[in-house]
Amino acid sequence: MMKIKYSDFHAIPRQSAILGERKTGKPYKVECCGMKIVVNPGVYQTSGDSELIAKSVKINKNEIFLEIGCGTGVVSIATAKRSKSGIGVDINEKAVENSKQNADMQGIKNVEFLKSDVFENVSGKYNVIICNPPFTKHDARDNIDRMFWDPEDEMKRKFFREAGKFLKPNGKIYFGWANFADVDVNLPFKLAEENGYELVNKFNKPFENDFTYYVFEFKSVRP
Repeated sequence: MMKIKYSDFHAIPRQSAILGERKTGKPYKVECCGMKIVVNPGVYQTSGDSELIAKSVKINKNEIFLEIGCGTGVVSIATAKRSKSGIGVDINEKAVENSKQNADMQGIKNVEFLKSDVFENVSGKYNVIICNPPFTKHDARDNIDRMFWDPEDEMKRKFFREAGKFLKPNGKIYFGWANFADVDVNLPFKLAEENGYELVNKFNKPFENDFTYYVFEFKSVRP
């Protein structure tokens, strides 16, 4: 099992402050993946992790994708430009609406956004499944908190338990992660192994200090 180095940083106070701002702040625009993206109140702010995921995904014009936890929609929009079509889902209705807004602004028609708790409202099978989960194991008061906090790591556990039902043969999973934010840094490898996946590639991007964002590419080893 691969292991990554943990950065000793306690993220919950910082996350709490950001959540307070995100719930009460105003819409603003950022540049990400070569696009101007609107970030609405109550939606995860697009950052370096989004760019890393978008750049890491390998997909072609004949393939379809699913993104779990679409946020502003920037990763789905960037991926839609290189694929046949896709779906982005989020448990947060504000994120779904924000994603639709950004897709309209970019003139992207081959991606759909809908509300779903992980795979709850998803059907079909996909060549690529993308997930940038809430990193931190912590209680959440509402669906907006879930941009950072995942009670008992249940969202991540559910993702790996159920992803195989929606993955085409030879399909790929791209899973975002980090070496900070009060995480068990090796949790993705444990969950992948428990559910019949193996790591085939790793991408990373330094963030600040000794913080690093990661994207892990997994494939199923089950027949």
